[in-house]
Amino acid sequence: MPIVLGVAGIALGTLVAAYGTRAFYLLLPVWGAIVGFLLGTELVAAVFGERLFATLLGWIVGIGLGVMLAVVAGLAFRIAVLILALSVGYWIGSGLLVALGLEPGLLTSAGGAVVAAALAILAIVADGPRLLVAALTAWGGAAIGFAGALVLIGVVEPAGLRGVGPVGALRGYPLAMVAWLVAGALAFVFQWTETARLADEQLDGVPA
Repeated sequence: MPIVLGVAGIALGTLVAAYGTRAFYLLLPVWGAIVGFLLGTELVAAVFGERLFATLLGWIVGIGLGVMLAVVAGLAFRIAVLILALSVGYWIGSGLLVALGLEPGLLTSAGGAVVAAALAILAIVADGPRLLVAALTAWGGAAIGFAGALVLIGVVEPAGLRGVGPVGALRGYPLAMVAWLVAGALAFVFQWTETARLADEQLDGVPA
């Protein structure tokens, strides 16, 4: 199971980080599925006091909620952007607090909720959210990729993601945290330059 989760995290995280804006409409269901799966498995783990990904019920609920959010995200652009903003905001807010040494709990959840609400409001008021989408998918995808890599090499157990998310999984590994920030920045620059290049190509193809 760790191998499957690790490889999936690396592959999906890299895809989202590099092409989150360019292929946003195609990746909407993918992101919805990721968020729904993690939310469903963590919900079952919290209710029954089990380890994350340890029970068949957790996988069933996670897959079911993942499919549901994937469908919703694929049908409604604004809702998809909100799902993106809320999930990445919560992961970053709570994950950074955990990475700074706080134990997962009410305080880290509150920090995640504050950042998630701020990014959700920004997503609502943003007239052209491409820049926001690029930033969210760049750092969000990079976090999933790095968390997947740590799970794959056995540094982090899948159950260690419970209550901390992909960003919090980097706690205790400052080099991994720095690498995540740098990778997210590089992915953001790549996304933005690719988007600008495609826009210029489209303008060049328009007759004067």
